[in-house]
Amino acid sequence: MRLLLALLLLLPGLARAANIASQFYEGRAYVTGTRAETRSDALMTAFRRVLVKVSGNPVWFEADRVAVFAPLLPGMTLDIAYLDRMSDEPHHDEQGTRDRPFDLIAHFDPLRIDAVLTLLGDRPWETARPRIALNVTIDDHGIVFPLTADADASERHRQALLAAADRFGVQVALGLENEPPPTAPLLIEGHLAWSDTALGWVADWHSGGMTWSVSGVSFDEAYRAALSHVAARLSGHS
Repeated sequence: MRLLLALLLLLPGLARAANIASQFYEGRAYVTGTRAETRSDALMTAFRRVLVKVSGNPVWFEADRVAVFAPLLPGMTLDIAYLDRMSDEPHHDEQGTRDRPFDLIAHFDPLRIDAVLTLLGDRPWETARPRIALNVTIDDHGIVFPLTADADASERHRQALLAAADRFGVQVALGLENEPPPTAPLLIEGHLAWSDTALGWVADWHSGGMTWSVSGVSFDEAYRAALSHVAARLSGHS
């Protein structure tokens, strides 16, 4: 695998990064402490997220084939940083940094990420990524409200949507309270409702004449399902 990756980087046309924004080659993962033994799993998670962002293909979150690259990840990484999730709280004597939660932030070499995608039979998503507008209605235990860019009621849902957008490397737009949804090249319409029967959220999505849904999930998963479907379609993976 090391030899194949090295050879791919020498092939004409592959010894360059695709025309993709550099932030798509940044991956993040939750990790407890900054010890070396906790880093490998987090680095693999960050690596998978980069493959998805660069390609637009959600299968790399779970595909078994990606695991073969684990020994090569340190050589594909340009730098690693840790963001303390409790930076506003003092360290306790019994805790220190060993069990403190961090976000591991890894920047990967674009040349090597593009070469990995080639080895996997995939490609970078080089076409323009249109802004995606969302018009979403939320029914939270009988309290119905729209997902907007400014209302306090939708703050947690808004943060979940933005996290999902980052996972797939897309831009999203929301309307303001008491105003119509924003104009954008692509519109997703959705309805999220809490279901005691499903033990979670039920989400129905519509975009471009297509309809899909998920049931019994967290609202974080509901927004990931919305953007996963659209990213795969826009990048030519569905």
